[in-house]
Amino acid sequence: MEWPEPDAVARVLAPLGELVQLDVLDGGTFASVWEARFASGDEAIVKIAPPDDASSLLLYEERMLRTEAAVMRLAAERGWPYPRLLLLDTSREVLPVDVLAMSRMPGERWDLAEPTMTPEANDRAKRELGRVLARVHEEVGPEFGYPSSTTLRAATWPDAVERILEAVLADARRAGVPLPEDRIRRVFTEGHAALAAVTEPRLVHADPWPGNVFVVPETGEVLGLIDVERALWGDPLFDVVAGDAMNVGDPDPRLAAVDAFAPDELERIRIYRVWFTTVITTEIVPRGFEGEWLVEYRAHLARNLEALLEQSGL
Repeated sequence: MEWPEPDAVARVLAPLGELVQLDVLDGGTFASVWEARFASGDEAIVKIAPPDDASSLLLYEERMLRTEAAVMRLAAERGWPYPRLLLLDTSREVLPVDVLAMSRMPGERWDLAEPTMTPEANDRAKRELGRVLARVHEEVGPEFGYPSSTTLRAATWPDAVERILEAVLADARRAGVPLPEDRIRRVFTEGHAALAAVTEPRLVHADPWPGNVFVVPETGEVLGLIDVERALWGDPLFDVVAGDAMNVGDPDPRLAAVDAFAPDELERIRIYRVWFTTVITTEIVPRGFEGEWLVEYRAHLARNLEALLEQSGL
C-alpha cells in the first residue's frame, strides 16, 4: 500500500484544524488507518480508502467509507455507541480517494483485553454486545445488500445474497484461491426458502468481532463498536456469524440477545457461516497477508469450510 503525502492529508483534514502529527495504526484491512493530532490538542482516527481499482479490494468493498459515514450519522441520531463522524471527503480533489475522520473510542479493544478479563466480565461484554447489535438491527432499510455498491443490492434477500456470493467467488477466481464452488453454491440454492423468510432489510454491522469492540476490562462494560464500513441491509443473524467467525459449533445466542435459536434460524446461520468463511478465505491473497501464522490459519479455514459443507449434507 502506498502511503499518502502528509501535506496532502493535512489539506484534507484542514477543516478539523492544523495537523501536527500523523501516525499509522495497525489493523486496517480495507482502508489504511491513521491517528491524527491537531495543534488544538484534538485527536481523530483517519481512514484513507484505497483506489477504486486497487487489487486488494473485493467486489463487495466498493466505496465502503461512504457506508461507514452514513451509518455513523445514523448512530448519532439513534444514540448507538459508534464513533462520531468528524469529516468525510469524497471530493477527491486533493487525494484521489475517499477520506474519513472519526472520534476515538474510549476503553480497550476487547480482543486484547479478553485474556486477562474475568469470566464474568467477558460474559457481560458478550451480552452487552448482543444488546447493542439488537438496537442496530431495529433499523429497516429500503432494500437488501451493500448500500454503497452499484451492483450488490436487490429487492429480496435471496437475490442479494446470490449476487454477493457470486461476487466473492469471482474474487476468489481472480486471486487464484481454490474453492469448491459447486458445493458452496448448492448451500445457497438449497437454502433459498430459508433465506426468503427474511423479508425486511435490517441494518447489520457485519464485522462485530472482539477487535472492533471497546470495553472496560475490569467490568466488561461495552463502550462502543468501530469499523462499520461493511454494514449491509440484511438478516441480523449475519452478525452472530461475523462476531464469532471461526465457530462451526453451536452459535452463541448472547450475540443476538436471545436465549436460543429456532431451527430455521440455525439453518440461516449455517448458510451465513459458509458465506463468511468463503470471504475470509478469499481475502488472504488480495490483502497480501504474510507470515508463518498463515499456514495454520489457512488450514483452519479449510477445515471449517469442509465441516460446514458436511453439515449441509454436501
